[in-house]
Amino acid sequence: MRRTAAVVLTVLLIIALTGMTGAETVSDIRDWFSMPTATPAPDAFRFRDGIRWGMNQQQVKALEAEQMTERSMQNWSIMLTDGRVVVSRFTANLAFMFRDDRLMMISYEFPQEKPESFQYLTGALSSLYGEKADAEPLKIKALMDAINPNRYRIELITQACGWTNSDGTAVYLYYYSETDFAIMYVSPELGARIYQTNGL
Repeated sequence: MRRTAAVVLTVLLIIALTGMTGAETVSDIRDWFSMPTATPAPDAFRFRDGIRWGMNQQQVKALEAEQMTERSMQNWSIMLTDGRVVVSRFTANLAFMFRDDRLMMISYEFPQEKPESFQYLTGALSSLYGEKADAEPLKIKALMDAINPNRYRIELITQACGWTNSDGTAVYLYYYSETDFAIMYVSPELGARIYQTNGL
């Protein structure tokens, strides 16, 4: 009798241990499958709360919390925030610019800010995008001219500098009047066709 009980206990112990081992194996397999195995996507430009190039106006509205006013100019649509938004430790007017209902350009405008603010933002942008380079005022004007040819005067675009993100997004910081400066973000698609080249 004792022998039979010992055999039954041994068999039960083996079954229990096998069951435990199986549970651990299943758990390990589940953990293995939950680990990320895909290669991370290339570092693409994301603006504020996940806004991406090529989004349409409705998609941008869904992500941008600020109230916006819409305008149309030629074949461009523009959405402007009704109030200033927080940028770094400052506030600015924000504009989203769409061509054929695809986001192509974004700008922050800082009216009447102090020169120290410009210097601070130069450092902040460099910390994100690397060393700044001199930017051509003519290129900045050409970009804005596509939307509003009367917006900038070339002689007032000063201290222009720029950066390029790894996906080809261009970022420009510049004065567009004696007291007002801006940060402009340009999609790679728009940046590749800044100038009109028909007939050249």
